[in-house]
Amino acid sequence: MILGDSIAAGYGLPSEYAWPQLLHQGLTETYPHIAWRIHNLSAPGDTVADAYVRFDEAQVKRPDLLIIALGRNDCRRTHSPAVDRRIEIFNRNEQTWWGRNAMLRRLGYLLNPLPDASQAHETGSQTPMEAFLSILGWMMRQARAMNALPALVTMAPLAPTMASDPHFAPCTRYNTALRDLARDWEAALIEVDYTLPEGSWQVDGVHLTARGQAEIATRLLRNFRRPPIAPHLALKTQESNAHMAPSLD
Repeated sequence: MILGDSIAAGYGLPSEYAWPQLLHQGLTETYPHIAWRIHNLSAPGDTVADAYVRFDEAQVKRPDLLIIALGRNDCRRTHSPAVDRRIEIFNRNEQTWWGRNAMLRRLGYLLNPLPDASQAHETGSQTPMEAFLSILGWMMRQARAMNALPALVTMAPLAPTMASDPHFAPCTRYNTALRDLARDWEAALIEVDYTLPEGSWQVDGVHLTARGQAEIATRLLRNFRRPPIAPHLALKTQESNAHMAPSLD
């Protein structure tokens, strides 16, 4: 199961060029004895709060692996009243005793419905870090509860032309938070935030071309050959060379 944003949704490309579909192809070729199914719940513009309100579908499917590829819309300056409301609903539902009561929760939705995503518009702030980490932590706790391994994917790199764009300045800090969270939860960390080949970006410098999507899919596929994903899915493992990598701290 993949919860992601426009990158994982393959924005600007036919669906077969999005990395989840390419990952499915790679897994099928690498492990043909397994009947792979990938459910891609990614949507352009999604923040962690947006993914939270659609998380019920992930729980219904009960995946073996929950890949969370979010953060770009949380760290850039496009926060909205709809996202604020969804964070408020998360806090009400998951951080209070009465919010965890199914009957009281349904009553709360009737009295104060969820906002529609069409209400979103730029307001110039990020998803607060505390809310970002709280919702991701909740998702990983739910994944563990249904015996799924949670996997966090760092944000795909921006084009070099976007390096000085102030809208994306906070993203380094949010990527670091993703790494720290994966370590704290002993979740899989899939690191994709390093140089992509030339021609990997669309003209906006954010979304990926078919070449960029293929590179991200390759980086994810490598992680299926290594712990902790390989043993969790009972796949043949490849010895890790993580000790040779520079520290991410």
